[in-house]
Amino acid sequence: MAGTGVVVLAITYSALRFRGKSGERFSLLNHFISELGEWGVSRGAWAFNGGLVLAGLLFLPFAVHLGIVLGSVLGWVGASFAMAASLGVAAVGVFPMNTLKRHVPAAATFFYGGLVTVLAIGLAALTQPAERVIVPRIASLLSLLAAFAFGSFVALPRITMPELDLNKLLDTRDISERPRFWILPFLEWLVFFTTISWLLGMAFLVPRQ
Repeated sequence: MAGTGVVVLAITYSALRFRGKSGERFSLLNHFISELGEWGVSRGAWAFNGGLVLAGLLFLPFAVHLGIVLGSVLGWVGASFAMAASLGVAAVGVFPMNTLKRHVPAAATFFYGGLVTVLAIGLAALTQPAERVIVPRIASLLSLLAAFAFGSFVALPRITMPELDLNKLLDTRDISERPRFWILPFLEWLVFFTTISWLLGMAFLVPRQ
């Protein structure tokens, strides 16, 4: 919950202070989340990047706790990828959009790690023995919603633009006129909101001991 709070505060603060290359305000409909951490553009880049580093480290203990509580192969698979995704969050803060060659792998670690995490944890919760239900099975519904968002975001560029380099896709320097609605950033925000919901839900549903 502390990590989630840090992320929300960092994003909110940097979004409110954001003015783009054309002087535009930040919009969930056509701006990538990572643009909030772009040095020289985002006035709150320090808060965004620092917040991600701190949050990624705060998520690590909870990832380990998930594996311990579930105590199954699927649970530990999910916990392992959750640790990788947490490190990916921190790495996005270390390598902002100004360094796309490092930023893209860091972001990919979070998105692909997060996808496997929610799928594995959801299945682990769903397949618990009836006599040993530790995590309420409603956690599987939260995981399904998050998995849909993650899957949509990582699949869209592969389906619609299979030959496009992701570095170029995320490079917004040459955008002369930003579309009012851009599906890829919108899906990234969908990942954000479903992930926050998943994290808070798991924080309440997973036993503390």
